Formats: sequence, structure tokens, C-alpha cells
Amino acid sequence: STDDEDSDDDELEKWEERLMKLEGATTKELDPKARQAPHLVTKARPVPYQLVIPTYQRWMPVCQMSNKKRFKGCKSAFILVHTLAMLSRQRIPKHRVTLFVANETERKNYRDALVGSEWENVRIELSVKGNKESRNFIMKFFPAGTYVVSIDDDVERISWKIREGMTPCVLRTLPPGSLEKVIFDAYRQMKAHKAYLWGVSTSQNARHMKVYGLSKRNGLVNGYLNGYISRPKCKGLFRTLTDATEDSEFAVRHYAKDGVVLRYRMYAGITSPYLNRGGLQKKFEASGERITAEQRGEARKKEERWGAMELHKMFPQLVGPPKKRRDKKTMEVNFHSMGYPPGEGGKRKRIAPRFMDADLIRYRPENPKLWGCHAYKLYESYKRSKTLREAVRLGARPIDLAHDYNWGFLTVRRLSLNLPWEVEIKERPPPAQRVGFKWAQKPRKKEEEIFHKIDDSICRVRIKDMSLGHQGLTLPKKTLIPLARRVPQHFRKLELNDLTKEDGPLSSVPMVVLRSLLRWISTGSLRYLRKNTKAILSWQP
Repeated sequence: STDDEDSDDDELEKWEERLMKLEGATTKELDPKARQAPHLVTKARPVPYQLVIPTYQRWMPVCQMSNKKRFKGCKSAFILVHTLAMLSRQRIPKHRVTLFVANETERKNYRDALVGSEWENVRIELSVKGNKESRNFIMKFFPAGTYVVSIDDDVERISWKIREGMTPCVLRTLPPGSLEKVIFDAYRQMKAHKAYLWGVSTSQNARHMKVYGLSKRNGLVNGYLNGYISRPKCKGLFRTLTDATEDSEFAVRHYAKDGVVLRYRMYAGITSPYLNRGGLQKKFEASGERITAEQRGEARKKEERWGAMELHKMFPQLVGPPKKRRDKKTMEVNFHSMGYPPGEGGKRKRIAPRFMDADLIRYRPENPKLWGCHAYKLYESYKRSKTLREAVRLGARPIDLAHDYNWGFLTVRRLSLNLPWEVEIKERPPPAQRVGFKWAQKPRKKEEEIFHKIDDSICRVRIKDMSLGHQGLTLPKKTLIPLARRVPQHFRKLELNDLTKEDGPLSSVPMVVLRSLLRWISTGSLRYLRKNTKAILSWQP
């Protein structure tokens, strides 16, 4: 395959060459907010990780794989002057790095190409051919809980935005040794936000990057640099569509499951995915075919549009129909960044929760409010509260409770069941006394199956007192299973995600009624206010 008609963007190449010369920045150059960049201030502890590079045909000389002027006549392997060179500058330990190749021939070619370099003994594992298939293979390769950092084989640099502006002059190359600090900080942030996937800015353009900030919204996590905590048994995370949209699919599947993906807005990887040969681009060439980079890009874009439409069909709440972009290199997957389609914001207004003083609660330890504002200072004062009474005493206002509850910063650990009542109906003997060894030995009923499919000891359910954007109230499975036994008509024919849907089994139940029901199944005594009679009677067996 030849590519004589290809021509690089001269301006882009000039900018890349300039960026290579600008490594790091002086304190005077830095915007005050840029001084808070993770690689400068993080206190994250080192954690074990595996850095993987899925690669295909990038063992070939770089002069044959790229038409960039600076590589003209360079016989070094493409991967050696791109990703591996970048990892060397970043002082990434060699034992952390693994190359995943398509077959034994590819492994031999890579091993030969790396002879004499500092990477000649790098670990090389056999994977499968195909971008999507290879990344799925890597997900299965490592045990559950492994921290995996994935980098494409064509990353030359990682840029860092040091001050406000829209031109390349506000960017610098990430200083040597800084990448590992970002990796450690990302793991800490994932644990703090209960996320399982992180990435960097989706654009290399300074105009679309930020000086500071960690995005938690729905959106693309580029495949050229990301990290995730491996969950090989979670089939819902595996890519199933096309190679061209595998990173978009991976991101939206994580957001659909976890409600959050993280992106560092001040960093971006410097790559030229539409210009370099090999890798994914090889898929759009026939053997011996003369084809330009533009033609390759058109073929790739066609597959991408199909994948974008399929993603919209699979996740209509998170992804809209493909959106045509002015720049052909821009992904056309149309993410709904807030996690819902435009126009639904009015339905997702904050709803004040009906808490009781004795409710046990937990706040997210990482302060999610804007640094320096009044809400930030208040959150710092009450975030260690363990009960609602304590949170109010330490300064939490009703607006804070509503906001923190609806956005998931406040989690209810246990609802108090000592509620006011006017009517009491007693059962003898109470259900709790009937739940013993013999009961447990009975076969599972259909209404219980949904709970046994959930791996955790707790599950999320939607109730009436929450906005549509709420992720659900956390309740122990051992509490809900007896409720399903008592009123099976509400829990039959449920799927795994039905508990948190707008029409879920508890979606019309106010929190005060839920308290009555939970007390009923634990004590056999049903207590409620007369005004809640209709809601209570609908749950009678």
C-alpha cells in the first residue's frame, strides 16, 4: 500500500515541533489555576497498575508509516519514536508495560524491531486482530480489580494547558516523570467518585481544553489514553459495535453502569489517527491498494456514523443521533453530557428529600463544590456528618440537602423507622420470625430473582421523592427480598435495571410510605398516617 498523495497539515506539524521543544513551564507562565494541575499537587499514593499498548503493524519504519517531514528517512520503528519514546521520557517502569499484538508473526516483527533499544525486553502478549476485539481481549486478560492504563501506539506527547487562551502557545508538553503522578491521582479520583474509567481532554485543540477541572459528565473518553479498573465478568462493558466507535461505546457503557466517567480537562494526547498508516487505518485499505489519507478517513467516517447511530439506538437517554461535524476528524457520536436528552432538564429539578433527624447518612469525602465558594466551605464543615441531625447542626441548609441528595453527594445509609403514625395494623407472628433456616431453603420465587442477579449487598431503587437525574436510593438486598415475598405482584417480571427506572416498582412510593413498608416487613407492625392510607393499601398482599 502506498500513500504518495498524502499531505500533512503543515501548520499542525509546525505546532507539534514547537510543542516538543517546550517541556514544562516556569512558575511565572502558569495561570494560578494551572498550578493546581494533578501532576503538580497530587498527594495520591503509588498504586500498582498495568500499562497496555494494543498495536498493529507499528513495528515498521516510521518513514513508511507517516509523511511528516521530521520522520523523512527515519528507519526506526514507528512505535519506538511515538508511544515508547514518550513513555521513556515519562520514566514509566518497563515492567509495567505490555504490548498486545495480533499474532505470532506480529510478535516476532515487534521483537526484531525493538532489538538494540531500551525496550527490547518489553513484555509482548498475543491478542487478537481488530481494534474492538483486541481491547475486549485485554479487558478479559487481567484479573478483576486490576488497574489498567491503556495507551495507543501513536501517542507522541501529552500536552498540558498552562493558561487561558485558544492558540497552541498556551500548551506545554507534560514534564518528564509527570504521567505516573497523573495515573496515581486518577486512581484516587476514581475511588473517591465511585468511577471506573478516566481519560483526558477529547480535543487536542487548546480552544476546547481547560486550565483546570475534572469532568464527571457523560462523554467520550478517548481510546488513545485512558485508565480503568478491570471488571472482566461485567458483560455490559464489552464493546460490540464497530472499531471506529469502540472508545465512544466503552465510555457510554461505563456511564450507563456507573453514572460517572472522569476526564482531566487540562491534558490531551498528541496523535494523528487519520494520517498515520497501520493500526486501525489498515482496516480501511485493501492489500496493494493505492489510497490517500482522505479516502481512508472517508471509509472510517462511514463506519463511525453507523456505529454512532447504533449507540443512539442502544442508549437513547445518553446518546443522540449522529451529529455532522465541520471537521471530519471530529467524532460524530452525539453524547448528552448531562446524562439525559435536551429538553428534559425541567423534569430533573431538585426535589427536597423527606429526611428524619435520625437517618444515617454519608457524604462524599471529596468536596464536589466549586473551590472557594460559600457552598464549598459549608460542605467542608458538614461532610463528616453521620446523621441528618448532625449535618444540620454543622451548617447544612435545606437547599444543600436537596442538592447533595439529588446529585448523589449524600447517600442514605439507613432510614429511621421511628416515624409518626395514627393507624397500626399488627400481624401475628411477625414476618421476621418466619424468616428462618427452613424459609431460606425454599426455592427462589420469580419476584426474588431480580435481587439475586445483583452482585452487591445493596441495590439502588427509585422512589417518588427524587429527581429523574437521581441514581437511586441505596437499600440492603436483605431488606428488599422480604418485601418482594410479601407483595410479589410488584416485583414479578423485573429486569436488572428496572428498580431505578421511572416506572420502577417503588417509583410512585413516597419516602414516608417506604419507611412504613420497611418497618412492616421487619416487625410485622404496619404504622402510617391516615393521609397515606391509599398508598399503603396498594401494597397490601
